[in-house]
Amino acid sequence: MKQIILLGDSIRMQYQPAVGRRLADIAEVSGPEENCRWSGYLLNSLRFWLPKMPEPDIVHWNAGIWDMGDDYGEGRHFYPLDLYEETCHRICRVLRKVIRPDLTLVIATSTPTMQADHQDVGLYNEVLRRVAAEEKAVINDLYSVVAPAKETMICEDHIHLSAAGIEAAAEQTAAVLRRILEGKKLD
Repeated sequence: MKQIILLGDSIRMQYQPAVGRRLADIAEVSGPEENCRWSGYLLNSLRFWLPKMPEPDIVHWNAGIWDMGDDYGEGRHFYPLDLYEETCHRICRVLRKVIRPDLTLVIATSTPTMQADHQDVGLYNEVLRRVAAEEKAVINDLYSVVAPAKETMICEDHIHLSAAGIEAAAEQTAAVLRRILEGKKLD
C-alpha cells in the first residue's frame, strides 16, 4: 500500500479524512494531528512529525492562510512574501533531504477566504506556483476549485470550508494524488 502524508493548516485537517476515504483502495493517507499553521511552523515541526509517520511515497503540503494574515493589526502580512518564498523552498528541500531526494511533492494553493487581510491570496499562490516549478513539485490548485463558488464553499467564519468546500477540495486532492500514484500525466 502506498503512503501519502498531508501537511497543512486547518483546511487540510478538514479535507484529509475525505481524501483518505477516496484513496483507501491504493494508499494510506496520514498527517499530523495538529494544525501545521504557517510555513515557518510547518518547516520547524517536520523534525517532530516525520519520525512518527510512515515513510511516504508522496508528501502533499500547503501553508499560506496564516502567512498572509494580519492577526495583530500591524498593517502587514505575518510572513512577508520574500520570507514566505524562502521558507516554502526550504520545506521542499528539507522534505527531500530527510525522506529521500526523489520524493514526489505536491503543493496545494491556498483556498480563498472572505477575510479582508487575505486579499493577497493570489500573490501567495503565485509564490507557491513558482516554488513548485523551481522545486519540480506538482501543484494542486485548490484555489481554482473553491473560488468560483466561495459563497457556498466557505463557511460562516469566512475562512474554513463548508461541507461542500470540503468535498470539492477532497475530490480535487484525491484526483491529483491518484493520477500521480497511477503514473498518469497531470494536465
